[in-house]
Amino acid sequence: MKAKMKKLSVSAIVLALVLALTAIFAACGENGPTPPSPTPGGDPGDATVTELFIDTPPNVTEYYIGEAFDPTGMKVKAKWSDGVKLTVPLSDCTISPSGALQSGDNKITVSYGGKSAVQEIRIIDEAIDRITVDTGNTVLRAAVNTPIDLSGVVVSAHYADGSSRVVSAGYTFEADGKPVEDVSALSFAEWGEHTVTVLYGDKRAEIKIRIFDGFIVEAENILSEPEETDRNYVEIYAKSPSGSPIAISKPNEPASGNGYMGSVFNGSVIRFHVYAEEACNADVILRASSAYMLKDGGSWSPVEMGEQQFNRLFEVSYGSAAEAESGSLKELRVGDDVVLEGGKTENPAGDPLLYVNWKDVNFGTLALKAGDNIIELNVITDYINCRSENVACNIDRLEIQYTDEDADETLTVESLEITNEPTKTEYLSGQKFEPAGMTVEASMSNGTKENVDLSKCAIDPSGALTTADTFVTITYRGKSVKQQIKVTPAASVVIEGENLIKEPAASDKNYVEAVRNGYQGVIAAGDTEAPGVADTSGGKYLKGLFGVKGEKPGAVVRFHIWSETACKAEIKIFVSSCDVKTSGDGNAWHPSEMNGVQFNKVFKVSFGSADRLNEVKIGDGVYVEGGKTEDGSVSMALWENWREITLGTFDLSPGDNVLELENINSTLKNLAGEIYGMNVDRLVVNFM
Repeated sequence: MKAKMKKLSVSAIVLALVLALTAIFAACGENGPTPPSPTPGGDPGDATVTELFIDTPPNVTEYYIGEAFDPTGMKVKAKWSDGVKLTVPLSDCTISPSGALQSGDNKITVSYGGKSAVQEIRIIDEAIDRITVDTGNTVLRAAVNTPIDLSGVVVSAHYADGSSRVVSAGYTFEADGKPVEDVSALSFAEWGEHTVTVLYGDKRAEIKIRIFDGFIVEAENILSEPEETDRNYVEIYAKSPSGSPIAISKPNEPASGNGYMGSVFNGSVIRFHVYAEEACNADVILRASSAYMLKDGGSWSPVEMGEQQFNRLFEVSYGSAAEAESGSLKELRVGDDVVLEGGKTENPAGDPLLYVNWKDVNFGTLALKAGDNIIELNVITDYINCRSENVACNIDRLEIQYTDEDADETLTVESLEITNEPTKTEYLSGQKFEPAGMTVEASMSNGTKENVDLSKCAIDPSGALTTADTFVTITYRGKSVKQQIKVTPAASVVIEGENLIKEPAASDKNYVEAVRNGYQGVIAAGDTEAPGVADTSGGKYLKGLFGVKGEKPGAVVRFHIWSETACKAEIKIFVSSCDVKTSGDGNAWHPSEMNGVQFNKVFKVSFGSADRLNEVKIGDGVYVEGGKTEDGSVSMALWENWREITLGTFDLSPGDNVLELENINSTLKNLAGEIYGMNVDRLVVNFM
């Protein structure tokens, strides 16, 4: 009995496998892979098409007169004489009518293998009033025989009833009256203005293209080791600590030459090498786009980009390769009104095209010498994006357009003269020079005189003054002039919390150094939340001093205190609580009440020199008081409810002294669930 049962089980398994294979082959006959069937006109003994039918209708079935049928979404199947049904590629079918649809066209006929299928459509009987063409940010100018890609233009038809629709097919191109088959690489052999015409039915729109006598240096053409024979390329003369500029090529991010330069960070120096066969004059135009991302949709896809003033991104200079080698390139001055525009999208995931919103920056007409010339971009950007990076821009290309116009001679400064002294000439040690009221006049190489923009001058010393300083030096474009001052010893020094200096110079005194960020965010200068209400010294304060979370240590800042001599000083700090107890509207960041905080539970205080600090004990009774509103409403001023804390009396050495605050808090949390620190307004040093 057991043997018989075993035999039956094996038979059942075999039968199941046979049925499964049969089902698989049947499915393949309907939609899956089959031996290839012949096309019409093949061997009469092979299978032929017996029926054609539309399996899935197209996405669009309503058309205006003049539009062309769009088969997108449509699937057509053929039934063959051997019973097999297969999807037919639309590219192998004949679709009629194939051109502009007319009022009587109520169906589309699809033919294949001698059989046809019909798709009904509806024609909207409205005449086309006009068509328009949107060329986007495509550059409508090029050098002789340089390809221009117009395949991405958007054609729209505008109808008599006031409606409009983007036209997806059915339009053609002409260049200077001659038909163009491929507009993705359109080029012209003669310079001057050319006309590209878009034709749709009996309507047309024109695109004007200017072809110039000259050439283009693509920004992505970066050579690390150029040969002597190399011409018209880009050299990364100096790299930023944040990374070197790189070539980027992405099909969905349009640029001239299908590539552009990205990662242009503060500290880079970029040199465009421009080769001239003979001495000549040329208009020089840089094509660039803003990289100032204000909101990130994720993975470097911006939601919003800010505009950028070009001369805050770059110092520009030019000259021959020999002048570059000797450090004598001439400055090119770009006006404050030259701005790279921003942009934004409604898509919360962002839009990478915002990085390539190309704009032109015209450097003017320059005199090029025979041989290798240099256009140098020194990246000095002070823009910081939402990722806390110093960013400049993306660069598409540099255009060199030969011209018979005279070059814009770059004026040099012959001398400087202070025509009006500053309002303030007497200072206490520790204060900074204030140029308010001072006017400086520059005598130029062409004999003219011009008032100097003091914001473009270097002032030395730029930091805290000492009793040894008897004058300040104002330097502009290589020339200097001195202003006499008087400095007497100060009774006190105020160090503003927001006076953060990332890379201090030897002349910097009385400033703040961010040594280490906390777990939650970056130490930074904060804008006052309640102007006119909160009494914030200097208009800003120091924020972001978060505490300890797990293995992540708390924030550390150092106040650098300069002393003329060895002396004693009482040091006070002005801070405010960040312990939000209740909010006025449910938002954890909108306080209606702040808790008081024991100072030494948040900060460890140390004092000494930069290489040797000793801990300073702060008593348990030192509290930073909170505050609240009477009616429970929101008061952003509570973030700046400054309290004076005396840290003690200290022995100062001549020169730089350091007072360090380290956030050691790992338990105190505010309403937002953060292990908080405090906001710091200022440090006051009273010399004794």
